[in-house]
Amino acid sequence: MVLRDFGYKHPLVFLQIGGWFTYIFIDIIGHVSSGYFLYAQSISYGTVGLLLTSCVALLSNKNKSPNTIFQSLYFLFLLYIATIIWHKIFKIIHFQEDVALSIKISQLFDQSLLKWLQVGYMPVSLFLAWGGIYISTKWYLTLQAKQSVLDRALLDKKQAQLEILRYQLNPHFLFNVLNSIDVSVLNNDKNTAHNMLKHLSSFLRNTLQEGENDRVTLEKEFDVIQNFISIEQLRFGDALELQINLEDSCRNALIPPMLLQPLVENAIKYGWSQKMKGHVNIFALKQNKMLKIVIRNNKVIEEVKTGTGTGLKNTQQRLKLIYGDDGSIVTHDHDYYFEVEVNIPWEEQL
Repeated sequence: MVLRDFGYKHPLVFLQIGGWFTYIFIDIIGHVSSGYFLYAQSISYGTVGLLLTSCVALLSNKNKSPNTIFQSLYFLFLLYIATIIWHKIFKIIHFQEDVALSIKISQLFDQSLLKWLQVGYMPVSLFLAWGGIYISTKWYLTLQAKQSVLDRALLDKKQAQLEILRYQLNPHFLFNVLNSIDVSVLNNDKNTAHNMLKHLSSFLRNTLQEGENDRVTLEKEFDVIQNFISIEQLRFGDALELQINLEDSCRNALIPPMLLQPLVENAIKYGWSQKMKGHVNIFALKQNKMLKIVIRNNKVIEEVKTGTGTGLKNTQQRLKLIYGDDGSIVTHDHDYYFEVEVNIPWEEQL
């Protein structure tokens, strides 16, 4: 577990070790296929390559210069120095096995500076390949880390926006209910006040319980809405008629919690008047791969009611944040009734 966690935090270390061990393995296989058994030599200069490139990576990481050109030149300089050192060690280990080590070292130091700086094609290709893999992998991991931080920030922002939109509606509703309870108490209508408090308590409890979830079933959403409707019916009495038609196939469909409450509240508010009975119809059905929910209320022709549009706007923003372009809310303004149609991608609780 500790090794795996270290690998997640430092993937370049495992790539570095794995890459050089792969090189050692391939070098040994190449020697064996040619009839040579130079295990110790392959392991020796392979390990030296691992140590040298690790130093290059460490030193280049310590360079915090904001100048990209300088960083690139610095990295190439370190890589070239490591290539020279590796090439000299490679020659000491790999060639002239019958010559003493001291003589090999003295031969190297007797060379001119120009000769010292010359490096063979094989080590240049090897270390350039390592440099290319290292830089590209480091760039990719850095990009992934930045993207992960950005995604997390966007997710947190999106969640915060959803919470603001959801809880922005509650104070308005609570104000109306508490005002109705106050009126009932003043009129000595204790039974209505008691029932309102009971339904309000149940509504708030369900809101808090289901509000922690990203999705709830449509059946549970309507259970919460039913408490809200019961409160509204106590407020408006027989002047309000509500009908709910929920297809059995839609009961386990998943929707964001408290999505419908502001729409139902609007339908009741604009469908009721003191002169005529308010009618609100709510129905839900599955249409292709979408869940369609329609909330319809009659229009009061004599009275022109204008609202702030908070309920519709907040619901639209929630759908946009959650579903992008896949979710929609459409309004239909007919002569005698007003209709809100919500369409969201079909999700079902298994």
